This record gives sequence, structure tokens and C-alpha cells, in this order.
Amino acid sequence: MTTIPLKEAFYFKGGDIGCLLIHGFTSTPAELRELGERLRDKGYTVYGLRLAGHGTTLEEFEQTTYQDWIQSVELGYHKLQTICKKIYVIGHSMGGVLALHLAEKHAICKIVLLAPAMINKDKKTRFVPMIKHFLKYTEWEATERPVEESQYLLGYAKIPLASVHELLNLQKETARQLHKIHVPILMIYAENDQSIDLKGIHLIEKKVSTTAIRHVSLTKCGHNLTVECEKETVFENVLTFVDGHC
Repeated sequence: MTTIPLKEAFYFKGGDIGCLLIHGFTSTPAELRELGERLRDKGYTVYGLRLAGHGTTLEEFEQTTYQDWIQSVELGYHKLQTICKKIYVIGHSMGGVLALHLAEKHAICKIVLLAPAMINKDKKTRFVPMIKHFLKYTEWEATERPVEESQYLLGYAKIPLASVHELLNLQKETARQLHKIHVPILMIYAENDQSIDLKGIHLIEKKVSTTAIRHVSLTKCGHNLTVECEKETVFENVLTFVDGHC
């Protein structure tokens, strides 16, 4: 069997229900690989896409726009649409925002939002549109992690501020259209998330046109829900949610 490099998109052929997995900002499909394998084992067709500019080079990443990321998701959706009668979309962090954006335009069956990045915790990001002209990069704070976590976190060490501006633009555009979403939503998030403001969870619930929303709040992990200490709880809740009727 050929092993797919963790940074690359992955595809598992299964039944006629498809799951589109969308990773987060600066990250790669690796962060969703284990979840994808669990869904595969349940018989779903699974496509874990790689967003434009991600998992390649920093230079390529900083040349991409949020429209490029949207296009990556659209292509992934159409890939599954040709072979599946129903599609579930699962997004982590910025991938959750992209999942919402997709559901605003297409007939998605269900949406799973894992730590959706609708509002950033770092309030300094509001100044990025001005600062990016004087400061090109910022850096993630290094976090010591066990190898079983770090092997799946293969993002860039530096972050172009121009790319952060693109994230802000995506958040704004998606927030304006949330009322177009009518499908069931599962939201899983950590109370101690260091990256997103949980006000974004309330914003989504307030703006979407569905009351079929399920919340799962975690207390031990941080932002990277699918690789940290409560990942089994995440996987179990996702599998239960997608196994239900659409």
C-alpha cells in the first residue's frame, strides 16, 4: 500500500456519502488525517483537501488570497459531488470558516465546525491591514508537544501578515452570509482555546438560519482538537453526528 505524505491531500473511497475535510490556516491535511481514517473505517468516502499555498513554501503561501482558499474548497466539493449523493463538510479553525462559506452557496447535508476561527483571540489582528506594510512576518509561539501530536502539526513557523489580512477578509465575508445556512451544525471547541475567541461560536449560532445546532465544549485541550488529549472525544462526537439522518 502506498503511504500518502502527511502534508498532502488524502482520499479514501467508500460509500455514496462523502466527507470533505478542510484544515486550518497555515496548516496541512495532516491535522485531520486521523479523523479522516476514522470516517473511512465507517464506510464514508473521505477527501482531506490541501488549501492553496499550504504545505508548500512560505513564499507560495504569502502569494495566495482567501479567494484561492475558497476555490480549493469548491474544487474539493465538486470532486465529491460527482460520486456522492450526500456531502458532509468538516472544517478545523479557518477550515471551519471555509466550511460555512461553502454551505452558504451549496446544498451541504451537515456541517462540523472544529474550533471555528470566526473571531481571533489576539485583538492585535485588527491592526494587520495597516501593520502589514511595515512588518512582513510574525511567528507562532513555540509549544513543546509530544511527538504523537507534533507529527500532525506541519504548518509554517512564520506567518505573513498579508495572509492574516486574507483570513480577516474571509471571516468578514463569511459572517455577512451566515443567514443563508439552514443545515444541522455540530460545533466542538475548547474552553481554553488560545487562538479563537469563543464569541465567534455565539456569532455563528446567532446568525445562521437553523436551530439544529449541537455544542460540545472541551476543558482539557487547546486549539488543535484533532491531535490533542481529547481527540477521542472529538472523533466520537463527529462520528455520532454524521451517522445520524440528514
